[in-house]
Amino acid sequence: MSRLLVALAALLLTPAAARAEGGCEQWIAPALAEGPVTFGFLSADVATGRRACPRTEVGFGVQGSAIIETQNLYGAVTGAGLLSGSFAVRPDLEIFATLEALRFQYVQNASLTGTRMSLGQLTVGGTYVALASGAFVLSPSVRLQLPTSFASPRTRTLGAEIGAAALYRPTNRFEVHGYAGVDGSLGLGAADPLPQAGLLVNVGTEYALFSGFAAVLDANVHFGHRAALDYVAPAVGLRFRAGEHFGAELGASLPVLGAERALAAGGLKLTYRM
Repeated sequence: MSRLLVALAALLLTPAAARAEGGCEQWIAPALAEGPVTFGFLSADVATGRRACPRTEVGFGVQGSAIIETQNLYGAVTGAGLLSGSFAVRPDLEIFATLEALRFQYVQNASLTGTRMSLGQLTVGGTYVALASGAFVLSPSVRLQLPTSFASPRTRTLGAEIGAAALYRPTNRFEVHGYAGVDGSLGLGAADPLPQAGLLVNVGTEYALFSGFAAVLDANVHFGHRAALDYVAPAVGLRFRAGEHFGAELGASLPVLGAERALAAGGLKLTYRM
């Protein structure tokens, strides 16, 4: 017991910057992406898992989803051009943001067709490495969804999410990651605000076959927005790098259970890590 107390005291008294090392420093290539696949079913990166380790990078990407319900004579396609970035203020602290710089929506039913292009949602947030012990890292995170979207002409959406990301990386080419977060949102406008709350649980693994390529397999479960169970959705990602700074990720997520109407969601993201 005394040894356990001494070890706990040493962990708490170690400077934060030093605690941020360990698992976060063991990835096989700096430009190769880490953590969960971040292409989800909501705006920008809302209700998607976060990585545990801080990075400084800028990115551009596209993502989209599709609903096709032939029995209801209804279809909808949504796409977005994403600008993203993160800044490691310290080895244990990251701030990040994602903007839907252009959001495209196409909807058709039995008699009507509609197309709309607009500015989309902006999210900003931060991640703090609270615990780094050997191969294990635990990082609480907060994310705000700001009311920037013009996708709905008379309504702006405001939201927030709080959660924690976990990482276990026993070698420099294999990791197990996870994320759990509670999110909420409401509409600002003349209509009913329709508040929503949800819970996301993510568990996944990533393996780098070599320093230039890694594959990711995730499982995502979300509760509470559209129904008690919004979706159970496996996700896959293929990650590449070119040199020391450029990386790319191709990912997709497929809901297999729950109330989610989209057939699939996916996208492509290019990053430059500084």
